[in-house]
Amino acid sequence: MADVRIVAKAMDDLADDWHWVLLVGAQELEPRVYFAQLVRTACGLLLSDTPRVVRLFDMGAPAEPTCPGCRSDGLDPALRAAILEAIKSAEAVPTG
Repeated sequence: MADVRIVAKAMDDLADDWHWVLLVGAQELEPRVYFAQLVRTACGLLLSDTPRVVRLFDMGAPAEPTCPGCRSDGLDPALRAAILEAIKSAEAVPTG
C-alpha cells in the first residue's frame, strides 16, 4: 500500500483552506476511490484515525494548498525560521 498526497478540502471540516491531504496506506479501489488506513493533513489535522473508504470529488483544487501550515510542511513559519537560525548558528561554532 502506498501513501497518496492530494490538494483537497474535507467538505465542512477544513473551512476555506486547501490542504495537503495524505491518504496513508492507501489502496485504489476504483478511479477516485481509495481505502486508506489513516487520513490526515500535512499541517497536522487528523481526519480519520481508522481505516476508511475515501471518495475524491473534483472541486477545482489549486495545484498547491492555501493552508500556511501545509505549504510549510506543517511547521509554523516562525518556528521554521527559529530552527533554521539555530542550525546556522550551530554550524558556525568551531569544533575541536
